[in-house]
Amino acid sequence: MEIASEEPLDILEKQILSRLNSQDRNEMQYLIRNVSLFIKRIQGQPLSKEEKNYPVHPLFSHAEQEGGQNTADNLLYRLRLIDTYQLDQSRYIVEMLTETLPIQEIQSFSTRKAQILWQLNQNPAIPKYKLAKKVGTTPRTVSKDLAELERDYALQIFFSPDAHRFHLIVKIIVFKTKSILHTKQLEKFVINHRGFMRILRLDQDLRQGTIIFRYPDQPEGHKMFNERAKWLHDEFFTESLTIQVLGIYQFISFEMYDPTTNAYSIEPEIVSQIPFDYNMDLLDALPQPRGIEYTRPFWFDQADFLLADSLYVTGPLSKSDYKQHLLQIHGIKYSMKTIWKKEQRLQKEKAVFPMMELRIPGFDEDMFFTVFCSPKASSLIRAISAFLPYVMVLNTDSGCVLRIQRPVHTSALTAQLIRKIHHQRGVTDVRLLRYQRSFQMPLFRSVADRWNTEEQNWLIREGDI
Repeated sequence: MEIASEEPLDILEKQILSRLNSQDRNEMQYLIRNVSLFIKRIQGQPLSKEEKNYPVHPLFSHAEQEGGQNTADNLLYRLRLIDTYQLDQSRYIVEMLTETLPIQEIQSFSTRKAQILWQLNQNPAIPKYKLAKKVGTTPRTVSKDLAELERDYALQIFFSPDAHRFHLIVKIIVFKTKSILHTKQLEKFVINHRGFMRILRLDQDLRQGTIIFRYPDQPEGHKMFNERAKWLHDEFFTESLTIQVLGIYQFISFEMYDPTTNAYSIEPEIVSQIPFDYNMDLLDALPQPRGIEYTRPFWFDQADFLLADSLYVTGPLSKSDYKQHLLQIHGIKYSMKTIWKKEQRLQKEKAVFPMMELRIPGFDEDMFFTVFCSPKASSLIRAISAFLPYVMVLNTDSGCVLRIQRPVHTSALTAQLIRKIHHQRGVTDVRLLRYQRSFQMPLFRSVADRWNTEEQNWLIREGDI
């Protein structure tokens, strides 16, 4: 279904509101009007005195909402999606109009914060006192800067687990739903599901998406997953593909960071300059992303699993008393010294790998490219993607998945990347998912009690997957 490209805002408002019942219409008219007035203001349309003084909505103020032309374009796109797919429930409309809006006016890094980020990029697990020494300041100042980076740039330091080490396997179902109604039904199923399912991500069109499963690498686990995948396809999807994740890599480049302006800079032409025709023999000369290739299971107990989950959720800087409390909930009493030793073992065994995540200034959108290609092409794409400022790469059995933050001022980047990757030798297909919404399943600690340490296997219950 094609979305109309130049429909007047007032007509668009009326069409959306006309489909709602009287109660929802009264609730939604203030929000939709605020969004519409914001778009008009950014587009430079003159507002009447009545429009300027229009009552603000608690979730969105047309006069105070931050963001530039990109935010206005994004909101207009969402309004047209609501109209095209005839969404008629207020809660879904609220989600569409208020969730993860791109903000264009993100402040640039200070020089010291840029130095901190550069050091964290080299070693995300670096202790605060060493980090302070490297940037020439005090641990107290570093703590303050880290808190501000967490607040202003969504900085997260975490340990990504090697699922294979914990007798788990990671698979992704890439899908397209039968209709917007089937998407909503899928959301309800996912939200109410308990067990080993992980994350549901939906594209902006609310029809495409991915579901990530992380489940026991045991015969009954594979059997249950195959049954679940078939059921999902029959119930919700017109098409679906299953791929297995074999490792995770990350590259945050500071090559394009200009310390004189304290800002990142990337032009659309950078994509055309990316050397996709590099010979495989030259891979070692390219910037190398950091990451972990999934290996083989190792011996672990319930405490190891809980601590690995804690390192993933809270990062290396979380306090030991929190971890003590987490273990005590599961009937495990360890001293802080024992907890520290177990965490050191997890890192030494490469069961967890330190990583950093943040929102790059001026980069407003997450894009996911699912690439189906040969192993050689996957290795090359992974290496040369390091030329971009922010890339997360999942190595899969059918190619790779790239998560890229898109520069706010170049919509051409998406098309250029798809074209460039698609023309690479060994690539058979490229699928784009522009992140819109995600649903996180229960934390892994909720299944920690299913681990049998003595037999080194998982107890799987009916409906877990």
